[in-house]
Amino acid sequence: MAYETISLTNIQRLLAFAGALALLNFLDNTSPASNYERRYLQAAEPNAAVGSSKPVMATFFETVEGGCCGMTEQGHQNLLNAWKEAWAANGWETKILTEKDARKHPEFEIMKDKLLKVGVSEYNQRCFWRWLAMAVDDSKNGGWMSDYDFFPLTLTGELGLELAKRPGFKSWAAHVPTLIHADNQGWRQLSSLMIDAISEDFGLEKITDMFVLKLLHDFLTEDELGVTLWRNNYSYGFPYSAKYGDEGPQIDCELANKLGAHLSHYAVGELAEEKKNYPYIEGMQKGEGVLRRAEAALIMLRDYREKCANKGEAVSASV
Repeated sequence: MAYETISLTNIQRLLAFAGALALLNFLDNTSPASNYERRYLQAAEPNAAVGSSKPVMATFFETVEGGCCGMTEQGHQNLLNAWKEAWAANGWETKILTEKDARKHPEFEIMKDKLLKVGVSEYNQRCFWRWLAMAVDDSKNGGWMSDYDFFPLTLTGELGLELAKRPGFKSWAAHVPTLIHADNQGWRQLSSLMIDAISEDFGLEKITDMFVLKLLHDFLTEDELGVTLWRNNYSYGFPYSAKYGDEGPQIDCELANKLGAHLSHYAVGELAEEKKNYPYIEGMQKGEGVLRRAEAALIMLRDYREKCANKGEAVSASV
């Protein structure tokens, strides 16, 4: 950003952010309880994984009673089941993290209280909790995490093992926390900063883990964050062309040459209706795009395997 375009508001936010983190660090150094919690995180030793050479993809799933975000409870469960099936087919094992896992983190109640204080929704509280669950996970060398609406394309288990060798915190969707790998220290560091940054003082349009992660990346250096990779290598929504075949939109192998596809609420709802790139499902009605993501995701993966896999250049391990 050029000097003349920096607004007073942005400067105030930056100063507030730096001041708040400095205050948190001061309190950490003077609070016995907080010091104990930080030592707990730093001293935790991961246990070696046994019995499998496959990488493990984790996601966080905790039911919101009555459903949410355009889907019923059963719709969310269907999406989770499709997610598990997709990763298994690509050579991965899967792990489902829950609130029980997040509660193992010594600062769970601190985060929960802060989220309630600023009025974060039940769904978005769960998005924050997943950071704590990953921070206390005992997987050797850290671990992978994705949204359960993120489906693999070129990201095979073999490639996953290769990408995981790089240390630090790595995001393949920049500030959108939909596909991440971090070593143990990386998860601990980011989750700790995430707790510190839950505040109305920073002028976020909405307090979600995505906006907080962006805030951290905007105002701290990658060295301070422990970030070693921060880029975009995913399809936002279905990698389909609006050109219709006999059975609706067709998969575009060039668009699908990504690590995976993030089938977010907006990407498969309003945006998909606008772009006309939703896989054909017989009998599907307008407005059902979000609800029927599970079916559509499995169709996408079938089309990818039949028409795109092993054709053209694969995504390299340098991504």
